[in-house]
Amino acid sequence: MLPDIRLVGWGYCLPGAAISHQGLAERLTDATADWGGKTGIAERYFARADEGPSDLAAEAAAVAMAQAGVTADDLSLLVFATTTPDVAFPGSACFLQEKLGAPAVGALDLRAQAAGFIAALDMGAAFCGTQEAASGPAPVLIAAGEVFSSCLDFSPAGHEMAARLGDGAVVALLAAAATGPKFLTARWYCDGTLVEKFWTEAPHSGELGQRIGSEDLAAGRHYPQADLPALRGVARARLVEVLREVCAETQTALETAARVVIDYVEPQVAFAVADELGLPRARVSVPTAQFGHVMTAGLGIDLARSLGGMCSGDRVVLASAGPGFTWGAAVIEVD
Repeated sequence: MLPDIRLVGWGYCLPGAAISHQGLAERLTDATADWGGKTGIAERYFARADEGPSDLAAEAAAVAMAQAGVTADDLSLLVFATTTPDVAFPGSACFLQEKLGAPAVGALDLRAQAAGFIAALDMGAAFCGTQEAASGPAPVLIAAGEVFSSCLDFSPAGHEMAARLGDGAVVALLAAAATGPKFLTARWYCDGTLVEKFWTEAPHSGELGQRIGSEDLAAGRHYPQADLPALRGVARARLVEVLREVCAETQTALETAARVVIDYVEPQVAFAVADELGLPRARVSVPTAQFGHVMTAGLGIDLARSLGGMCSGDRVVLASAGPGFTWGAAVIEVD
C-alpha cells in the first residue's frame, strides 16, 4: 500500500503593497479607477523591479520549511511551476535551489500555465518517498510563482491583461507522512488547438538569429494577449468537467466540500462555474477576484492562506484553467 502523501509545510508571498483600482489607474494610460473595478478584481500585487519569481518563492519557502521543521539540506527535489521564469534559461527552480542553499538534487521547471500548481502537486506526489533524509522521508518542494508586472502593456492596447495579471508565489512541501493535509488526487489536461487564444508569442524560436524582432515589438507580441470572449465557454465547460471528475474519483460531495477554489483570469467565469454546479457562494473562493490572476500560483496561494483555519476532515477542491489551453483540478483533505 502506498504511503499517504501530505503537505507538511506551506507558505506564500504576495509582494509589496496591494494595488487598488485607483493605484492601477495611475499606471494604466487613459484609464480610470472605475474601469479597473469592472474586472471583478479587488486588488493585485506587483514585485519590485529587481525581483523574479524565484525571489518570491524563496520567501515562501522559508515559511514552509520553518513550519515543516526541515532545512534545505533535507529536500529531495524542487519542482517550480511558472510562466514567467527569472531568465530564458536555466529554470527558476535552479535559481531557487541556489537561493535556498539546497544540495545537488533535481531541480526543474514545469510549464503547465494555470494548471501549474496542480501539475506540480501531481508530479511532486509521484516522487515522494523515493529518498530518505536523516529525519525520515525526504520532502519534495513544489513552488509556483509569477512576476507578470515586468511584462505588461500599460497602454490602452494592453489594458485587458494589465488590469488582470499579478505577481506572487507559493511553496508547499510534500512528504510521505502520518500528519498534515493529505493529497488525494489531481487531474490536468491540455488542448493545444487553442494555443493562440491566450499566449505571449514573442520571444520565439522562429525569429532566426534574434528571437524577437522590431515587428514583434511594434505589434506588442511580447505582451500577454488573450481572446477572452472566445474562451469563456471553453473554460466554463472544462472546469465543470474536471471538478466533477476529481470529486467522483475521491467520493467527494462537491456541494458539501469545505472550500472550492476556482481560478480563472476572468472571475465572472469562475463564479459561473460555481453557480452551474450549485455551489454555495460561502464555500467558493476565486483567487483572481481577491489578488489578481497569478496564473500558476493563484490556487496554491489561496490554499496556503486558508489551511490554518480549516478543520480535520475538511476537503478542499482546487480547479483552474488558462493558456495552453490547460485545465485541471485536485482534492486535498485536511488532517
